Amino acid sequence: MPTVSIILPTYNRAGFVQAAIQSALAQTYTDYELIVVDDGSTDETVNQVRAIVDSRLIYVAHNQNKGAAAARNTGMRMAQGDYIAFLDSDDTWHPQKLEQQVEFLENNSGLGGCVTSYRLVFDDHSVIREIAMEPSFYQQSLKGCNLSPGSTLLFKKECLEKVGYQNESLKRFEDWEWQIRFARFYEWQRVPVVLADIRAGHTVNFETVKQALSYFQTIITTLPNNDQKTIKMAIFYELFYASWKNRLWGCACGYLAKSFLQMPHGCVGFMVSLLRRKVKERSKAGRVCVEK
Repeated sequence: MPTVSIILPTYNRAGFVQAAIQSALAQTYTDYELIVVDDGSTDETVNQVRAIVDSRLIYVAHNQNKGAAAARNTGMRMAQGDYIAFLDSDDTWHPQKLEQQVEFLENNSGLGGCVTSYRLVFDDHSVIREIAMEPSFYQQSLKGCNLSPGSTLLFKKECLEKVGYQNESLKRFEDWEWQIRFARFYEWQRVPVVLADIRAGHTVNFETVKQALSYFQTIITTLPNNDQKTIKMAIFYELFYASWKNRLWGCACGYLAKSFLQMPHGCVGFMVSLLRRKVKERSKAGRVCVEK
């Protein structure tokens, strides 16, 4: 049995999927299986995947598009490893990513998983993102899935017994909802080394975001009231950001106000921390050195 199961979901990413797969196959840590889940692609994705021959690569295809959560769940149900790693099909790993994370978790047995620093790659520049871990992983998770992208996560498969799989009814933010459940039982920590390149710059349809977050609010009602307030503050911020990116200026202002009113002190602190990060990243954009 392999020690690590890599889950690589993909949908119409023919132009990127080979680079993602090759970055997994180039790992210095070699005891793994790579499960590529094609979520009903209609482009040349299947040909791009099948052009790569490697005994560790397992290809499975959905007969229709079911969403990122369903694709990851298919991979997790197939996984044979003690650890599970996610890799999005437009992202890439640095060669020592798995080696350093497996070693980190084996030396920190009380953790459920770990993430890494990463390089966020835009069309015309890149920035290094090193997000500090707060004292409470659970409280930090309530504020959004912004600790680190799924492509930097490695976690123990045994955690799924308590956490469960991702919610397939969510077409966006499924990783955030799953992270909150994860944080109720287990801690993550960050390996402070840049070990992945994450493609940025996607603009998501506002209605898709709105529908997903409306449903999100209906599945957090069992949480304590203060936790629900923190999540709703973050939800309104996500709606603000999505409407701003889609040039819906009036909606953006309204959602920003709702985020503030939901939890004034928390919102200010949240916004200040995001602003500091943005300023720091802008000052370093294009002049970053990636650790390997």
